[in-house]
Amino acid sequence: MATPKSNASMSTLEADNKNKSEDMESQSSFAPTPEAESENESSSDSQHKKGNDGSTGNETELKETEKATTSTGATTPSAPAFDFVKAAEDLLADARKLKATLDSKPTPPSSSPESAKPNDASHHAPLPPSPEEIMLRQRIAKLGKKIAFETAPAMEVLKSDWVTIADVSAWNIFLHWRAFDHIPLTGSISIADLARALDADESLVSRIACMLISTGKLVGSRLDGKDQGPPTHISHSRISRLLRTNTSPATAALAIVSFGNGMKGFAKWPEYFSTYDRHEPHPTGKEILIHDSGTGIVVTTKRSAQGSNKVYVPTPFSLGWGHPALAPWEVKARYPEYARHFETAMAAKDKGAQGALGGDLGVGGYRGVNSEDPGRKFSLTWLAELSQKKLLLQQHILGYTNPSLKPLVVDVGGGLGHFLANLLANIPEVKPEQCILQDRAEVIAQVAKNIEGGDERLKGVKTMAHDFFNRQPEEAMGAAVYVLRRVLLDYCDEQAVWILKRLRCALHGSEGRIVIMEGVLLDKPAPENRLVDMVMMNLGGKLRNEEGYRKLCKEAGLKVMGYWVDVEGASCVVECVEGDGTDGSEE
Repeated sequence: MATPKSNASMSTLEADNKNKSEDMESQSSFAPTPEAESENESSSDSQHKKGNDGSTGNETELKETEKATTSTGATTPSAPAFDFVKAAEDLLADARKLKATLDSKPTPPSSSPESAKPNDASHHAPLPPSPEEIMLRQRIAKLGKKIAFETAPAMEVLKSDWVTIADVSAWNIFLHWRAFDHIPLTGSISIADLARALDADESLVSRIACMLISTGKLVGSRLDGKDQGPPTHISHSRISRLLRTNTSPATAALAIVSFGNGMKGFAKWPEYFSTYDRHEPHPTGKEILIHDSGTGIVVTTKRSAQGSNKVYVPTPFSLGWGHPALAPWEVKARYPEYARHFETAMAAKDKGAQGALGGDLGVGGYRGVNSEDPGRKFSLTWLAELSQKKLLLQQHILGYTNPSLKPLVVDVGGGLGHFLANLLANIPEVKPEQCILQDRAEVIAQVAKNIEGGDERLKGVKTMAHDFFNRQPEEAMGAAVYVLRRVLLDYCDEQAVWILKRLRCALHGSEGRIVIMEGVLLDKPAPENRLVDMVMMNLGGKLRNEEGYRKLCKEAGLKVMGYWVDVEGASCVVECVEGDGTDGSEE
């Protein structure tokens, strides 16, 4: 796999993009704009009850706030004025650049009419966009959203959020019904025919389809030539094509998981925080309500702890799926189809992403910057030399080599082995027999099926069913590196510390290290990054920043040797070794 391009190799467009993004983001929308304040204050006072002093509830609250502000000497921050003209000019300039880029784009080769098939995705797919085109599109979209947010009346901004809720719900149910699969890639299908294909009420399908037409997810039309009346036919937009499970399974899976991991839990937040108080998900001994599907009876019970390492952590995700007493992975095990979508989505992120969430992290080099020494890069290429040394030492002492005698790399909670496969492909000096892949029994069973089915990327790797809350097995002790990739973000701080303590024990007396590869919580709030953090809260976990990871490692008795962060990719790497005994508590 090719090494990621360095920042220096990017065009001046990226620098231009960075400057414009900073200009936009510096005009913070944390504080309400004067227009928003004016609109909020104009709401009818008659809707609020008066207090004993004759003031309304809002007025009383404002007085208390003003009193607290005055007593502390604090001032209310205000957002800088948004320069509409400059933003519009920048948008127009980028739009012209994009048009020029598209005009210079070569036309894809066309197939003969005889060979063309209506649902042949490869025939209808446009040429992939260039990096410059992608960057321009992203910049235009970001700036356009900013302009819309700053220019729209405050109430319209809220209304747009409500529309989004209905829009997401509409495409989610069409996804589950495979409705997008029935719409041809060229041409259209009548709503009546789509309803028959889905075995659904035509009026229902029409209402959902029209919601998606209104937001541009689908294209509506009438083939009777009349201008009046609702759409009778629908066809694909450039967005809905991505939701076809038969031609775009990866993006469809990502969409399904975004709803299952996100919206289901979000909808249960009021109930969750009412039941478990207003705290982040954390170990609790509170009683919970369990619905017995067999008897239909709701009972109050406590889920028994299986040792101090498995204290019960209730999650909005489990509550949203109707199984509040189960851990998220136990819930997914009850829904095999959803579990398959989840694995497909994770594989897609591995294939398409760079940095800590996929790609060739640590193999060809990681573009993240070290927080203490910007010139120091993170890489795992040192494993090549170490592997050779170990094999030569075995040859010298034993007279033969046996790579499986001592593990070199242990991928803890490594799923289907995407990271190990990447590492082995890029560092051939590391032998498969020197690697161990650990995960739950059902995941390891799937890995074995994949290998039997012809996937040889992990052939020779030792697979091991293991719960990372437990001690490492003897055969996995003393590895050169233990990799925790996309693991700790799934767990609260108490659980994350426990996982790290288990690996610290596996390091005992060795020169091995633990490498944590995760998404990072950016200091400057960004929508997509904070969305990930909210979804992780649904699952009982969280994104963390440097301070958060250093705190975890210290409590686990580990010493951080390096911290790298890629702000653009919202990822980080933490490299740590066994502490000197002064940090962390004993188990």
